[in-house]
Amino acid sequence: MKDLSFIIVNYNTKIITSDCIESINKNKTLANFNYEIIVVDNNSSDGSLEYFQKQNFDNVRLIRNEANKGFGQANNIGAINSQGEYLVLLNSDTIVDQTNFSLLINTISGDESIGVLSAKILNENGTIQSLGFNFPGLRNDAKLNLLFWNYNFIKKFRYKKYKDKGVFKADWVSGCFMIMRKSDYQSINGFDENIFMYAEDVDLCFRLFKNKKYSYINDQTFIYHLHGKSGDKKNIKLSQLLKRKENYYYVIKKNKLFGNSKLFLIKLTYLINSLVVVTGKKLKSKTH
Repeated sequence: MKDLSFIIVNYNTKIITSDCIESINKNKTLANFNYEIIVVDNNSSDGSLEYFQKQNFDNVRLIRNEANKGFGQANNIGAINSQGEYLVLLNSDTIVDQTNFSLLINTISGDESIGVLSAKILNENGTIQSLGFNFPGLRNDAKLNLLFWNYNFIKKFRYKKYKDKGVFKADWVSGCFMIMRKSDYQSINGFDENIFMYAEDVDLCFRLFKNKKYSYINDQTFIYHLHGKSGDKKNIKLSQLLKRKENYYYVIKKNKLFGNSKLFLIKLTYLINSLVVVTGKKLKSKTH
């Protein structure tokens, strides 16, 4: 039995996944924990498996999928093969060498109501990227889509005078960094495997919420999320943005969060947002 099982899904990101693994093994707060690192490879074509085997990382177990099974299913496969009391789900593009895991495990172990625990998520330059989110709703989504509430140029103002709060509740937290009891993960059968990628974290947190297991942040420690390093966002198309949101709407319908009229309005606000984003990127590319 291990204390912690780190699970990282890799798909053609061998270098940043390696950096993530090294950041775990460099972390001094893990000295008193018996942990394992499980890398689930989604049938990468960049020589990832051979690369990881050559690196001979400490504590790493490789699982090879015969096909790209998506983020959620790959995490579920990692969880099934894990031996830890706690699961630590990490995006491949995260760095955790300075994260205080002693603090985080003490936080979650001391409160049975915590279903998922996260930390302050920082951008590479040290600015705040995420401190948890609200569940879908007309007011929340209008703010996100029409006021660009979750974009970096707005977050600069939102978090300019931010002061740490300690431990506090959020509706849901990003799947880039989640700590949870393996037993809680198993109680809801992990991620919904109908979701290939995007919005699986909203769904997971909501299903835990229905079981009276809540999402929390401890902002007295942090991780770095090198957002965008595992995907190309520069040449994003309108069709890609709209398709990416389909899983979000699936989660709303599946969990019966609200009716079709409200969902239609939310879709409209996102369409407006997407048109502005794509147009802005086109104009920006023409000026360079």
